[in-house]
Amino acid sequence: MAEAKRAAAHWRVKEGTGVGVTGWDIDPAGVGSVLSRVQESERGLHDGIALYGKGIEGAALSVGTLDFSGAAGHSGGQAGLVAVALSEFLQGTETDVAFMPLRTSNSINGAVEATNCYQRGALEQASDAQRQAEQAPDVAAVLEAGRKKGAGK
Repeated sequence: MAEAKRAAAHWRVKEGTGVGVTGWDIDPAGVGSVLSRVQESERGLHDGIALYGKGIEGAALSVGTLDFSGAAGHSGGQAGLVAVALSEFLQGTETDVAFMPLRTSNSINGAVEATNCYQRGALEQASDAQRQAEQAPDVAAVLEAGRKKGAGK
């Protein structure tokens, strides 16, 4: 996230100049360098999120089940209390976990778009791209679309 903010700093409008005035001071090579490092970190973020999900799933499978039959070796029980708690924890953190890569991606794309607009001399479009990149992603909509896709809808 800090890297994305550094990239954003490369393309902010200078204080008090506004759009249409030559107040932009962008170093496209500097933006590219920072974004390259951010993209490397983003890959690590995706890998970490995948491990997070697999780790919780593995833990939930390893904690056993509740078996009310009294039969030794019976494996048809209900999910145990710890597994239920892990599942609820995963559901409770879903939005926060999904937010991180969405915000990172929006920041990268916004920095690229704003820089490209700047290089074409389209300063108002660059400013619009900057404002759009600063908006929080609609995590709920992304999660809902993912659920629908997973359900085959």
